[in-house]
Amino acid sequence: MFTDQVAIITGAGHPQGMGRAIALKLAEQGAAVVLVDVANAEGLADAVKEIGAFGSRGTAIRCDSSRPEEINSCVGEALKQFGRIDILVNNAGVSADIPYFLDIPEETWELSYQVNVAGTAAFCRAVIPAMLAQRSGVIINNASLCGLGAIESAPANYTASKFAVIGLTKALALEFASRNIRCNAICPGVVNTGMRINALSRIAEQQDISLDQAQAYEDESIAMKRAAEPEEIADAVLFLAGPGASYLSGIALPVAGGMPPGL
Repeated sequence: MFTDQVAIITGAGHPQGMGRAIALKLAEQGAAVVLVDVANAEGLADAVKEIGAFGSRGTAIRCDSSRPEEINSCVGEALKQFGRIDILVNNAGVSADIPYFLDIPEETWELSYQVNVAGTAAFCRAVIPAMLAQRSGVIINNASLCGLGAIESAPANYTASKFAVIGLTKALALEFASRNIRCNAICPGVVNTGMRINALSRIAEQQDISLDQAQAYEDESIAMKRAAEPEEIADAVLFLAGPGASYLSGIALPVAGGMPPGL
C-alpha cells in the first residue's frame, strides 16, 4: 500500500510503544521509515533491523523534539537519504507523574508545551515544504483522548497540550487541503505502553488502591473493558495515511474502545 513512500515517525524508540508499532506496520506495507527518538537508541536500532526483515528501508535518527534546530537537521537528513517525505507521524510526547494541578511546576508546563505542541508544529513546519514541492503529503498527530476531554488522573499540562495539538491539526488541515496535504489527529485512549504504567500509578495514588485494582478500575471505564494494544493504534494510523482516507482531513479520531472522551 505504501510502496515508494517515505514516512517519519517520532517517538519510535520504545520497544512497546505506539511509535514502534506504527513504524513496523508502515514498513510491512512497503514504506521506507525514518525512526526518530531522543533516547532509546538500542530500541531504534532493533526496529531498523525488523524493518529490514520486511524488505523495506529504515534509518534511525536521534532528535530532541523540544529543539527546532535538531528537528530541521533530522528532516534534512531524511530528505538527503530518501529524497522525499510522504507521511509524518508526530507521535513523540511527554506527560508527568503529577496528578494535582497546583503541584505542577512551571518547568513541567514548559516541557509539555515544547515537546507536545511546539515540537509537533516544528516537525510539520520542517516537512511541509517538501510535501508542497511533491504536491502531496499526509500528517498524523497523536493527540490522545486527552485532546478531546479531561480524563481522571491525566495531568492538566498534558490535557492542555493535547487540546492544542488538535487545534494545530485543524488549522493545518484547513490551510493545506487545497495543496493535497491532509492533516488528521488520532486520539488513543488507554494503550498498553509504558505511559499506562505511569497513569495507573497516579490512579492508585488518588484512590489509595493497588496497581492491580487501578487497572481494573480503569478497564471498567472502557466500553470494551480492556486497553488497546499499540498495534491497534497503528492500524488506525495506516488507515488515515492510506488511500481509503483520501477525503479525510482535519478530523480527531478517537481510538479508545468506546471510552468516553472526558468531561
